[in-house]
Formats: sequence, C-alpha cells, structure tokens
Amino acid sequence: MTAQKNRGRRAVAAAALAMLALGLTSCSAINQQATTLQYAASDGIVLNIADLEVRNMMLVAKSANDEARLIGSVLNNTATAQTLDLKLSTGSVSIKVPAKSVVELEKDANKTILPATGVMPGLQATATLSVGGSSDEVGIPVVNGVLEEYRPYVPGGFSESELSHLTPSPKSEENH
Repeated sequence: MTAQKNRGRRAVAAAALAMLALGLTSCSAINQQATTLQYAASDGIVLNIADLEVRNMMLVAKSANDEARLIGSVLNNTATAQTLDLKLSTGSVSIKVPAKSVVELEKDANKTILPATGVMPGLQATATLSVGGSSDEVGIPVVNGVLEEYRPYVPGGFSESELSHLTPSPKSEENH
C-alpha cells in the first residue's frame, strides 16, 4: 500500500511539474520575445530614407514658439553627396551630407536651427523628410533642457530657473 501511495504521489508531482513547465514555456507561443524586437534605444527617431540613414534625430527647444535645434546624425554610405530636406509647418532646413560620411548635428559646425517646432517639448513635431524623390512623414520628438544632456543644445541657452516648476513646494499647514 505504501509503494502504491508513493507511485501516486510521484505521478501527481510529475504532472504538476509538467504543467508548471508548460505554463512557463508557453508564453512565447503567443507572445513575441522582447529580445527579438529591434528598436531605437534613444530619445530620437531612427530611420532610413532613400540612401541616407537618420540616427537619433530630435529637436531641442524651450517651447513650441522658440527656436529649435535639430540634433542627431545623418549617414551617407554612397559614393555621391546627398541632401536631406526637413520640413515642419514652421519652417524647413536642408542638410548636405558628403559621400561616405556622417554629419553629426550636435557639432557646432553642423548647427541646424529651425524658427520653431509648433509643439511643446514632450510631444512630437510632424515633419516631412525628403531625399531626392523619396519622402517620409515622421514624428520627431521635441525635448527641452530638463534632461541635462540636452541643455547645451537649447537655443538661447538653458537657465536653471526653467526647472523651478518641477520642484515640489511644501504644503501649508491649513491643508491638513
């Protein structure tokens, strides 16, 4: 009788382990593995348009109506120079990319300013990117100087006073 009980317990334990293993491994049967997804691990957009590669492109501005600086990189792996045209509802710019080169927009020599974005930081400005006859409408993230790494690119400079609205104020005793 004891041997029969042990066999029964082993069978129940084996069945429970099998169900547990099935439960743990079957998630991938209906869900895509997150490690197989390719994405831009950055704040900016990443895309290819015609023969150019746009990497980590974003706009830095104090507000929707202030000047905005375009940052990121544009790569040209072809043997001929290319021009990337960017058009917002508030203005447009052209970026010339020599053959077999990268234009890094964070460098002062490549500083690219637009009159405004038309949207508040934290949102995306709708833009049309064009190269030759190819064009693509995209949302370009607009950031401000709240994150320290973008402060050097804020047109007109960044002031710590712009962060004052983010500091919690002490509650008055009357509200308790």
